[in-house]
Amino acid sequence: MKVIIARHAKTNENAGEIIIGQESEVLLNEEGVLQANKLADFLRKETIRVAYVSPQKRAVHTGREVLANHPKVKLIHAPHLKEQNLGIYEALGKAEWKEIKKQAKDPFHLFKPPQGESYLELQKRARVFFDYLMEFHEHDTVFMVSHGGTLGVLYLDLFGKELTEENYRAHKPENTAVTILEISKNSPIKVHKLNSLEHLD
Repeated sequence: MKVIIARHAKTNENAGEIIIGQESEVLLNEEGVLQANKLADFLRKETIRVAYVSPQKRAVHTGREVLANHPKVKLIHAPHLKEQNLGIYEALGKAEWKEIKKQAKDPFHLFKPPQGESYLELQKRARVFFDYLMEFHEHDTVFMVSHGGTLGVLYLDLFGKELTEENYRAHKPENTAVTILEISKNSPIKVHKLNSLEHLD
């Protein structure tokens, strides 16, 4: 399986240092639309067989821009690709969010916002979906669009890295960052690109 993974394009909340989770339905801003168009051009020649996106509007819009060049490919909503559930901390400033996590008694991977989900729970949710891809699309080129938090923890799982804050920050993608992986059963993952932003240059 070849899988092309992208984070959604930029929103005003991304630009304004506001955290947005799975309850947010914000839209792409002007810069985000431009990013999505550049991503679409970058992936124009890929032979995408199937596309899965988080059903949140910012991810759907990004996916539609890319698939404009692949009109025969159906865009499938995948709830497992939603962003982390931030519970009562939805739409909080990033500085406040960092301070709350800093003061938390639980370790990074187990910190769970009230009415939300922990990074570990998020990682398990994302991995369930990825295992589905590997089972049902073994010989396909798959395109997927998700979110920074979801992809950050998924990459740590795929590459066998510990779910720590340091590792998470190192693997969390920027807006429209592209990762391209080649995965075969019983073989190491072949990384063609990891959180690449070359299409924005």
